Amino acid sequence: MERRGSGGIAGILILAAFLLLQWDGLAGKPAPDFKLDQAYGGRVDLSTYRGRPVLLAFWLTSCGICRHELPLLDRLGPEFSARGVEVLAVNIRDLPGAREYMASERLHLTNLIDADGETAERYGVSGVPKLVLIGADGKIRKSAAGYQNEKTLREWMTSVAR
Repeated sequence: MERRGSGGIAGILILAAFLLLQWDGLAGKPAPDFKLDQAYGGRVDLSTYRGRPVLLAFWLTSCGICRHELPLLDRLGPEFSARGVEVLAVNIRDLPGAREYMASERLHLTNLIDADGETAERYGVSGVPKLVLIGADGKIRKSAAGYQNEKTLREWMTSVAR
């Protein structure tokens, strides 16, 4: 018996699953505040960025996709910082690994450590990388899990830049 249309249905289901993973319902909600240690000393309080857009990039040292995306964010960071958008990398639970990776790749992103994973939990991180774009008003504008290419990142940051 020949199965017609099952490829189309499978494709639709795969696309629906992908879109569901991309959408997490955070858009429009106030960004949960946090205070996290930086990998090399100091502490960052998200509330000090009020009035400026912020892109949070949640990552794990064991995540290959994260290791691909962070250098791209590092390259785009200065350009968008000059336009008022701050990029903060938030490593989940691995201070030594985060320090080693950032140093070995010579990345200059502000690297925060979510030592207990509580901040990631408050942002609904169930997979990494996860990006969360916060507007100058402190509300979440966009949020997505999975790799975002340069075009998408530029679109996101341009949408909130001055």
